[in-house]
Amino acid sequence: MRIRIGDGDPGDGRPGGDATDLTGRFADWLVKDRSVGRHVTLTRERAGTADGGMSGQALEWIGLALGSGFSAAGLVYAHLNFRASLPPRRRSAARLVVEHNGVRVVIEDGGPADAARIARLLGAGDAAGDSPDGAAAGEEDPSART
Repeated sequence: MRIRIGDGDPGDGRPGGDATDLTGRFADWLVKDRSVGRHVTLTRERAGTADGGMSGQALEWIGLALGSGFSAAGLVYAHLNFRASLPPRRRSAARLVVEHNGVRVVIEDGGPADAARIARLLGAGDAAGDSPDGAAAGEEDPSART
């Protein structure tokens, strides 16, 4: 299963500079985080390059191919630790954005309910009915934004 994540929301109309920088730094953080990094294959994605063309924009998304040990709670916890490492003035700009099958979930605070939202998102897109986090397939996430 694949998901895309980022810091900030590239589609929200804000300038991408700060969010793009944070996304790149979060990608580096995830690689080093043993609770998440060893359970995913990480790729860095540029916006608008689905056709293979080059984009002048910097990194905007991190692509994750999820392994069997992946935990939505681990991802949320890693993001909380990443945010805590930032200077206070930049913490509010670091929102975790998770996208799967065209549905986007924006995590502002990073609590247990947010981990459950990500698990529901992943469970809803799992054709076999079992997500890595044990969420039931077909559950709707009313807080998901597109």
